[in-house]
Amino acid sequence: MWFRRKKIDDQEWEALNREVVQLTRDNSMDQALAAAEKLFGLSRKAFGRRHKHTVTALNNLGIIHTLRREFDEAESCLLAALQMSEKVSGEISQEVAVVNMNLAKLYMAKVRMINEMCAPGAEGES
Repeated sequence: MWFRRKKIDDQEWEALNREVVQLTRDNSMDQALAAAEKLFGLSRKAFGRRHKHTVTALNNLGIIHTLRREFDEAESCLLAALQMSEKVSGEISQEVAVVNMNLAKLYMAKVRMINEMCAPGAEGES
């Protein structure tokens, strides 16, 4: 049996992407994560793995996981987005730079968390 791709057009994709961004800005992280996962699934089905919308949706997931301090998931999403973005846009492009910037933010957030855990007066110290 053939399965049909769920077709969404660019306008519908943009609206869903704006929703993800707004939920993230509103700090509604559970809703943002659910919307971002839905957007990524729709993007993969409608546009495939080698499309800028799929890269953006995966990048969004990485950002949300970073903000939720789910660093392993964030890194996985962002590294996959980087690899896809390089194939879609070329190694030297604005899209690749954006994903690299978000990877840098992820690693900085990890360092901040480690510093918080090791700071004098942190929980668990005697």
